[in-house]
Formats: sequence, structure tokens, C-alpha cells
Amino acid sequence: MTQTLASPVVRKHSDLDRRRMSGVLRWTALGLVVVTGLACVAVADAGSRRGYSATAVFFWLGLLLIFVPIALAVLRQHAHRRERLALVIVLGVALYLVKVFAYPTAFTSFVDEMIHLRNTEDILRTGHLFALNPLLPTASYYPGLAAVTAGLVDLTGLSIFAAGVLVIAAARVLWCACFFFVAEKLMGSSRGAAAASLIYAANPMFLFWSASFSYENLALPLAAFVVWWLARTRRSTNGPAHAITIIAIAAVVVTHHVVGFALTALLCAWWLAAGYTQRRTSTPGYADRRARRHVGFMTIVAGAATLVWLVFVARPAASYLFTDNIFPALRQTGSFLLGDTARRTLYNSGGYATPIWETVAGVTATAVLLLALPLALYQAWHRRDRAPMVVAMAVAVVFPLSLVPRLTPIGVAISGRASEYIFAGLACVVGLLVAPMTWRRRSQQGQPAAAAVVGERFRTPVVAGLITLVFIGEVTIGTASYELLPEAPHPKGYPWSVQPDVIAASTWAREHLGIHQRFGANALDAYALGGYGEQNPAKEADVWPIFFAPTMNQTVVQSIRANRVLYLLVDSRMTRGVPATPGYYFGSQEPHAGQYTQAFPVAALNKFEASACTPLLYTGGDVTIYDVTRIENGSCTPSLATVVPTTKAVPR
Repeated sequence: MTQTLASPVVRKHSDLDRRRMSGVLRWTALGLVVVTGLACVAVADAGSRRGYSATAVFFWLGLLLIFVPIALAVLRQHAHRRERLALVIVLGVALYLVKVFAYPTAFTSFVDEMIHLRNTEDILRTGHLFALNPLLPTASYYPGLAAVTAGLVDLTGLSIFAAGVLVIAAARVLWCACFFFVAEKLMGSSRGAAAASLIYAANPMFLFWSASFSYENLALPLAAFVVWWLARTRRSTNGPAHAITIIAIAAVVVTHHVVGFALTALLCAWWLAAGYTQRRTSTPGYADRRARRHVGFMTIVAGAATLVWLVFVARPAASYLFTDNIFPALRQTGSFLLGDTARRTLYNSGGYATPIWETVAGVTATAVLLLALPLALYQAWHRRDRAPMVVAMAVAVVFPLSLVPRLTPIGVAISGRASEYIFAGLACVVGLLVAPMTWRRRSQQGQPAAAAVVGERFRTPVVAGLITLVFIGEVTIGTASYELLPEAPHPKGYPWSVQPDVIAASTWAREHLGIHQRFGANALDAYALGGYGEQNPAKEADVWPIFFAPTMNQTVVQSIRANRVLYLLVDSRMTRGVPATPGYYFGSQEPHAGQYTQAFPVAALNKFEASACTPLLYTGGDVTIYDVTRIENGSCTPSLATVVPTTKAVPR
């Protein structure tokens, strides 16, 4: 009798133990595969640094080993919600490490990173915010990222690079978690939320740009937190909970301009959509009306804070946003639609050959999303009684329109950056195609249970495969082929990333010439001078005549004096190849910008070495620094000075 009663209990514990063991084995195997994928990426990076282009196959293999197993695991029918959330975060962190592995010692891949490096250095050195940033004046008025990083440096003693990597890593985790929670609330399904997270990770900026040390990459996760937290607390009367929302909104506002406006627009759309859905309800409850009023109040807070900060604090931001970026992109897009502007050559890598398969993958990924969008909108239409779903639909329908500016030379940047926002709504809508209500339709129509299970087993890998295809294709859209792997320390042509000898020269300038010296340099090296050297590079449009002049003529003298240039950093790699996209050495106003067929003339750079008015101060690698202070103050005129041979100085 005792044995008979105990048997079910024994079997229950046995089944539980088997499930636990199965889960441990599954997680162990998945972890080993992801680590193997990261190891493949590391091998590809190491080979690229040594000049082996064939190692790119390891990069793509590594991405597949990271993405595919996680996609299959989170889309499993019986996966637990916590497992899906954990795997989504693992995916986000693993893809973040892809960027860190490529550039593990310094900020060299994105010029924006050196802009915020300069902001952080200024805060640490002065103890104050809003110091002038010559690399991008607007950035210093949005000090959220720099302030947090500087605080971490001051607290832990870490380098700015290490602290910046940790801050963006924490932001990546925050984004993955909050987006999953919001998508789950939106669709009522952890499976749909997992699918939406996979689709968002496929946006063209997620792998590299969204992993860079840039203020937008902290502000977006903070905005995601605001949306998630507001969704949880909008019906509450708890004052501290509302205070947290306001503090988070303030953090977004002081961190990034566009995210502040985007958050305001999203909250406003949410408030309007809530009014629409409540009108469809005959008797909306008091809690619903109070929740809508609370969303409206937070919309006012976000909008007012964003505008006040823009108008009264970050005054250069309006010109930077609208005059320099948005309006030119819109004008060129309109001109393109009218047939007055030629279409941009897609996958134009500025002299670098793009594999044909990458072009095919990018076009296919876009086609898959465009084909899935109408079906997903049809599913979403049946849920239009939920205000957040109405907002997601409104964002998703913008996706096809956002592709048009990508066909123009100026609009491509705006289109790419917009994908970080548009994919949030697009992913939530397309994720509905994976939600249980869609997947179970056939079984509800009388399909036998066994056949439904077999269909489920096929559908999961098919959907995972399609999302993987979108992921790979969007990576090729968001990152040029030659930028997928780190550049060799001694590239054969003109580099597209900051080189170690330029960082060394910038550090030498800070230590021996002092900070805030007026430098003339090409566009890429100017960012290193401003970030690592804390110098004040002259504007690219003002210094290119100094370098382009064939001799030390009056144009050189006038440009140096007019822009108060004291030192010149000359990079001999300019004479070895043409610049990659966007195709200029200094700026878009220089001769032949975007149309180079030959490298920079050697004689134009050698003129500095042959002049008595430009003594050589530093040389290291391919970089030299010349002193032009005597030309700037008028004590030496090149046309009258005796030409004497110079010898290269030894770096101190």
C-alpha cells in the first residue's frame, strides 16, 4: 500500500530531476556554442589585424553560432518566460562583445567615441559640465554619458575606455530587458516578445553602432526604461513611482537630443491612442481614464523638458539637428523623388570591393521584412483596441518610407540612424506572426494534435532561419564590408579607423605642447587629436587649403593666420590611397571630394619638411607634427625664408 502511494511521488520527483538535468545540459551546450562563436569572431579579428582578409569567413560563422542557437531556443514552444528573457540578454551581450573584441584597447572605430572621450576628459579634468568640445559643440550640452562615465572612473580608478565599455554594456542589458518586457506586455506572449527582440537585434545599427561609446546608446535604453516603468505604474497613485518616471525622463533629456524628442513623440502617440481605444469602449473605467491622464502628464513633462533644454541650454543643438542634418536630408530625398538627384550607388564602399553575396543578403533581408509587414499589420489590426499596439502599428508603417532616404548620398545617414527607432515598432508588430494566437490557428481548425506538433517542430526552425537571414542581411546594410573587421596597424592604403601612431602622436602633443592647442589635420586624425590629445582642431573646411597647396604659397599663410593654426599633424598615409566613404580627406568642400581616383599628391605634404618656417617637432610611424607658430604670428614668411633641409625629430 505504501509503495503504491509513493510511486506517483517518486515518478514526479524523477520527472522533475530529468527536466532539471535537461535544462542544465541545454544551457551548457548553448553556452559552449555561443562561446565558440565569440572565439570564431576573435580569430577573424586577429587575422584581419595581420592583413588576412580570408578570415572574414570566421566572422560570419561566429555570428551564426551566436544568433542561430539562441533564436531556436527562445522560439521553442515550451520555453519558460525567464529562459527567454535570459537568452535575449545573453544575445545582446554576446553581440556587444563582437564589437569589443574588434576594438579591445581603445576607441578607434567610430569618431563619435572620440567626441565623448573628450567630454569625459573635460569633466574629469575640470570637474564641470559643458566645456567646449571642438569636435562637436552640441555633444558637450548633453553630458549624461560623459558624466556617468567620469563618475565611474573617479569611483573605481578605471580608465575612461574600460569605464565606457562597462557603461554601454550595462545600457545594452537595460535595453534588452526593457524591450522584452514592453513587447511582452504589448503582445501578451513571451514567445512573441522573444521574436520581437530577435528582430530588433537585426536592425542594421545594433551590432556595431549601437555598441559604440555614444550618448544615444545610453539614452535609448533609458527611454525604454521610461516606457516600461510608465506602463507598470500609470494606474498607480504611488508618488515615488511617478518620481522615478520623471527622473528617468530627465536623464534621457540631458543625455541625447533626438531620443528626448522621440520619447516625447512616443508618449504623445500613446496618449492619443489611449483616447481612441477608450472611445471604442462604451464605458471606460476610472482607472483607465486616470492612466491616460498620467501618460498625458508625462508627455508634457518630457516635451517641456526637451524643449527647455534645447532652447536655453543646448543652443547649438537646433542648428546641428535641423540645419546641418535633417533639412538637407529631406531636401535631397525630395529632389531624388522628383528625379533631380541621382540615386546613390548601394553598397558603395569607397574603393573597397563588396562581396556580391552581401548585396544579395541585404536586399533579401529588406524584402523579407516588407513581405512580412502587411501580414503582421493584419494581425495587429485585430488588436487595435490596445493603445500600445496602435502606436506600434503607426511606427511600423514608417519602415518602407524610411528606406527612401537611403537611396540618396545625404539621406543614407538619417535613414540608418532612424532604424534604431523604427525597428522598435516594426519588431513588435512582426513579432505577432510568431505569437501563439497565430501559430495555433491550424490546430484550432481541427488539425490532429500529432500533426500540430510536427508542424510546430518545422515552424520553429523556419522562423528562426528567416529571422537569421534578416539579421545577416541587415548587418551588411548597416556596416560596410571593410568595416566588419578591425583594420591592420599598417594598412596598405588610406585608413578608415584611427591608427595607433596617431593616438601616440596625440598623447605626445598633450604632454609636450599642452592642451587646447590649435591644430590642423585631416578629418580622421583631427578626432584623435581632440579626443586623445585634448587639442582644438581647426574645422576641416578651413584647413584643407593648407594641405592641398602644392607649395608654401600665400594661400597656406593666409589659411594658417586666419584660423590661428599653431601646429600641423601630417599623415603620410594620405599619399597611399583614396579615402573610403564618404570619400574625402578633410571635408566635403575639398576638391574631388567623393570622386577620388588617385591618392593625395606627395609633394603637397613634403612642402612642410622643406620650409624653414615649419620646424619638425615630432615623428612617429607615418605621422609628423610641424610647428607653424612663426607663420601664424607673422615672424616668418615662407616665400622669404631660406629653404633648409630638416631632419625628423625623435619622439620624446
